[in-house]
Amino acid sequence: MSGKAKEKPTVQSRIVPVVLFILAAALIAASIGGYALQNAGDIQKTLDTMRTNTVLHTASEGLVNSIAQQARADKLAELRKDKNFRKRGLDEVNAICDGAMEEARAAAEALYANPVVKDQAALESAIEAFEAALAEASILSAQEKGVFSDLYVQLVDNISNWTEIAGEGKQDSEILASLAAVASGVNDKANSHLQSSFVRLARDMAAKQQAKEDGELQNQLITLMVGAVADWTEYSGLDQAALWDKLLADVPALADNVRFKDAMLTAAQGYVAAAEKGEAINPPAEADKGADTVSETQADYSYFVPTEALTKEENEKNDAYEALKAQLIAIIPDLGGLSAKLQTTLRESLEKVLWLGDTDFSTRYNAYTAHQSGTESEGAWKLNLASMAKPLLLAGVAVLLLGLVLFFWKPLTTRFGVPRTIIALFFVYLCLLAELYNISVKLMLGNVLERMTMYGVLVLAMMPGIQCGIGLNMGMTIGCISGLLGIVLALQFNMVGFAALLFSCVCGAVISLPLGWGYSKLLNRMKGNEMTISTYVGFSFVSLMCIGWMMLPFDNPKIIWLLSGKGLRVTHSLLGSFAHLLDKLLAFSVFGVKVPTGGLLFLALCCLLIWLFSRSRLGIAMTAAGSNPRFAEASGINVNKMRTVGTVLSTVIAAVGIVIYSQAFGYAQLYTAPRQLGFIAASAILIGGATVSKAKVSHVLIGVFLFEGVLVFGQQIANSVVAGGGLSEVMRIMISNGIILYALTQTGGGRRD
Repeated sequence: MSGKAKEKPTVQSRIVPVVLFILAAALIAASIGGYALQNAGDIQKTLDTMRTNTVLHTASEGLVNSIAQQARADKLAELRKDKNFRKRGLDEVNAICDGAMEEARAAAEALYANPVVKDQAALESAIEAFEAALAEASILSAQEKGVFSDLYVQLVDNISNWTEIAGEGKQDSEILASLAAVASGVNDKANSHLQSSFVRLARDMAAKQQAKEDGELQNQLITLMVGAVADWTEYSGLDQAALWDKLLADVPALADNVRFKDAMLTAAQGYVAAAEKGEAINPPAEADKGADTVSETQADYSYFVPTEALTKEENEKNDAYEALKAQLIAIIPDLGGLSAKLQTTLRESLEKVLWLGDTDFSTRYNAYTAHQSGTESEGAWKLNLASMAKPLLLAGVAVLLLGLVLFFWKPLTTRFGVPRTIIALFFVYLCLLAELYNISVKLMLGNVLERMTMYGVLVLAMMPGIQCGIGLNMGMTIGCISGLLGIVLALQFNMVGFAALLFSCVCGAVISLPLGWGYSKLLNRMKGNEMTISTYVGFSFVSLMCIGWMMLPFDNPKIIWLLSGKGLRVTHSLLGSFAHLLDKLLAFSVFGVKVPTGGLLFLALCCLLIWLFSRSRLGIAMTAAGSNPRFAEASGINVNKMRTVGTVLSTVIAAVGIVIYSQAFGYAQLYTAPRQLGFIAASAILIGGATVSKAKVSHVLIGVFLFEGVLVFGQQIANSVVAGGGLSEVMRIMISNGIILYALTQTGGGRRD
């Protein structure tokens, strides 16, 4: 065996990597040549000619479409005048009209496809002026809207009670002061033009919140009224005044809510009519608000106000467009006769052609060729090569990386394992694909770091279970539910800030202790079947708590169903409590990557504590009991006790982990939400290099980064490549279950007798 281990790689095993290296070198060399061509004078001149042709084609295309549509409408009108029109079938009418439209289109294209440009220099000058003005206005608009969006998101994400900030009687100065306390940038001199907009936003949000609260209270009062009145026929024949007096007598709570008098009377009259007909009386149904999909806050730009500088740029852009339009009308006079709607469409089309968000050569070239701008020439291959410079470079790097991985396959897989090697290479490829599709890699990396803070502690909860010998702890959902109980208790007592976060963690950990102890006793009685038992227990406990969430005696109206007055809602916003508290603590950006410092520091602290525990006397004994139970028993170690310690510790960490997850997510989700967390955590730690019998802190950190990195980048790329997206969830399921299956096949199910 030792002789085989020291054998040098054969020539045949190096053929594929060498071929890949040669191919990578060729691709990179071609890419360098393409980048050099992009700056060549003749190439730039050809690209400018393509731009001019594209503008002319876009202008004539709008005119041709207008003529074709008008021809179809005229033909339809002509057919309707025919006395035999109704005898024609719909297909026949459409065929005749479509034929007329295509005939008119062909004639119009022949007439306008190759317009004669008498003053080429004037046209190109007008195009360049409009392109420059469009670029300056677009860049400045993006910058100002970015500032507005940041402030908008800060306010909306961190204000949970708008009525306190902009309620009735609040002055504009008071509202601004309250808004500035949440987002200090509101008071910046550079943002003074936005202050009136944010005051209007606050008033609108307060009005919406008040209307929502009034609607909920109104439904609750109607439900109370339905429950209090046994026989609605007793109200028959009463006028509104007498009806209201009787309602006040039967439902005293209405006296404190006179503002709902009209709604109560309308509802009561409807119930009286239904009772007289013998129909059932049903209270209003409340929508399942807790089941709403949570999405990232998007700025509402209807509140955006431009600065004087941006207004000036917009005016200059308008003047430049009018000058360009005058040139186009001089070339194609019929453009002046387009309707106002088509004139607007023409301008939008020209703006999309002349400003694509950047001045990248490939972006411009692809846009021009898409508009049939006549690119075929003797030097067309140069243009194609120049446009392919970036894809060639990325392809060269991808091939080079694949060659390196194959060249060092044995040492890499020996050191890092097959899953981690493949996933790491896949992650790098996703980064290259993101660059190819112009997806911000910096933004995505920042998102990956945020998701590391969300899932990191949950993945860490797998480590003690693996070390103590129970394997992948799919029953960690017991700890997750304990942590959710801690969060709900904090919300019940209206706790906020770090006090709420700390209380939730401590309370969740305390609740998880006896649950984890009982769970460990069950696992100790079922040795060899821990994976199966833990999965059943985890799923069963989630189902059991679906009943528990409805029966627990919470009474805070912010977290219970108002309709019934009991039972917890599905989703609970942590805004105003401790949402994003750790992520925003000491957060900063480096090279455009947002770093959630507080969350990463907390994860690092948890990892350090587990690392220190693993090297303590108890931790070493627990690891020994998990890796070799018989040897541990022979050494005097109580294996069952060590398994209990590891299981309880795993459950406690999961309780803390769900709290950190919820604060990063901004919401706490109850009922069936925790069911899949065990699979996510298991696949992440296995990707990091752990097995069902061995795990380290490094496996946790590497695994959660790679797993979340693949999902974050995969989602964006899938949405760019496949219409409608949806591949990210499929990818998550494939990776999660595939990695777990691979780990089990490598260890025979994790049995350690």
